[in-house]
Amino acid sequence: MKKFWAILLLLCSFAVMQKVQAKELKFVQITDTNFTLDIDDEASAERAKQLKQAIKDINKDRSIKFVVFTGNSVRHPDRKELVAFFKLANKLHKPYYVVIGNKEVLRYKHFTKKNFMHAAWLHCNNMRFKKPNYVFVPNKDIAFIVLDGVNEMMPVPSGNYRPETLEWLDKQLNKYENKKVVILQHFPIVSPSDKPVYDAADLNKYMQTINSYDNVLAIISGHFNADATTYRKGVYHISSPAFSAPYYKYKVIEIQYEPKYLFATPSEFVINQKIYNMIEPKDVPEETEGENADENITNINNVNTQEESTIQEQK
Repeated sequence: MKKFWAILLLLCSFAVMQKVQAKELKFVQITDTNFTLDIDDEASAERAKQLKQAIKDINKDRSIKFVVFTGNSVRHPDRKELVAFFKLANKLHKPYYVVIGNKEVLRYKHFTKKNFMHAAWLHCNNMRFKKPNYVFVPNKDIAFIVLDGVNEMMPVPSGNYRPETLEWLDKQLNKYENKKVVILQHFPIVSPSDKPVYDAADLNKYMQTINSYDNVLAIISGHFNADATTYRKGVYHISSPAFSAPYYKYKVIEIQYEPKYLFATPSEFVINQKIYNMIEPKDVPEETEGENADENITNINNVNTQEESTIQEQK
C-alpha cells in the first residue's frame, strides 16, 4: 500500500512539473529576398550583402531551431540563380525550408515547380522533398505544412490553391490532428493591407478546409511586404515584410505553450513575433523611411482595440 501511495505521489509531482515547465519553439521567417546574380546592380549587391550578414546573426542564436523562406527567394525563374541562393543559404548552421513564390517558376521559361524542387533536393543542405507541398515536424507537438499556391503557367501576383492542393491539405490536417499545425505559404488568404486577396481557386474552400479542424494554429505568409496579424476563427494569419531596402527585415517567431496536466494535449499556445532590421532607421536618410520604420515587436495576445473588436466578431 505504501508503494502505491509513493508511486501516486511521484506521478502527481511529475504532473506539477509538466505544468510549470513551458515549452517553446523558435524559428526565423525570411520572405521575398529577391536574390539575383546581377552583380552590376547596386540594389542586388546590397541585398546579397545584407542576407549574408543576417545569416551570420541568425547562426549566433542557438535558440533558433530552423529558418523558413516563404517565397520569392530569387527574382527570376532561373536555375543558376536558385542554386546560387542555396549556396548562400547553406551557410546557415540550422535546417532551412523554402516555399515557392510567384517569381520563381514559369513554364514557358522552362523552369517549373519540378525543376525548382529538384534543385532544392540537390543543393539545399537538408531539403529532401520531391513536391512543393510537404510537411516537416520539428518536435512532437507541432507540425509545419508547406503549401504551394503558385501558378506556374503564367506570372500572376495572386495565389492559386487548387482543389487537389486543398485535398492534400485536408489529409495532412487529419493525419496530424493530435498536433498543432502551422501552415507556411507565399500568398496570404487574409489580406494584411488594404489590397484585396485575389485567388484563382475558390478561397472559400480553403477556409472551409481549415475551419473543419481545430488544430490549425497559424498561417504564415509573405508576398505583400506588410507586417500584420489577423485572428480569424481560432487561426492567426501572420504576414511579414520583405527582406528588402531600406531596412532588410526578417522576423523571429516564438511559439510558447504548456500542457494542462499529465499526458494532456499541449495547450495555451502563445505566438511572439519580433522584426529585426539589418539597417536601423537612423542609418537611413529621412526621406526614405517608411511607415514601419521602427522595430516592430508584436505579441498577438496584445492587439489594439480595433483588432480586438474584429476578433470578437469573427470568432
